Amino acid sequence: MKKLFFIAMAGFFFAMNTNAQVSGNANPNRKFQSDSSHHHRGQMMDQLNLTPDQKSQLKALHESNKQQRDVIKNDASLTQEQKRAKIKDLQKTQSDKFNSILTPDQQAKRKAYMEKRKSERKMHPKNSSGTNTSPVQ
Repeated sequence: MKKLFFIAMAGFFFAMNTNAQVSGNANPNRKFQSDSSHHHRGQMMDQLNLTPDQKSQLKALHESNKQQRDVIKNDASLTQEQKRAKIKDLQKTQSDKFNSILTPDQQAKRKAYMEKRKSERKMHPKNSSGTNTSPVQ
């Protein structure tokens, strides 16, 4: 009975280890991209010194954008190129709405930060796997 229990436990740990390796190798840059994106967005938000009202408005804007982006991504009637174009339009609209929430001083700070990030991306456009790891704003 102990042998059977031991074999079952060993099989369970082997299966869990194999599963972790498979899911970990699916997209090795995904976690890096997400962490990097959140890090830079957080830096920019800190520099803008947002009011609580602005933060709540931006959170609502972000949630709305996420829902709209998910609808576009899940629309089977669109080609990949059409999806890219719609998402690009959505990002432009979101950026305009984002700026409308900010004061002129905050808009200037955001623009300067975005230009700095853009120049950094030009200096290091791709990682070793050939995909851009910079966040899309």
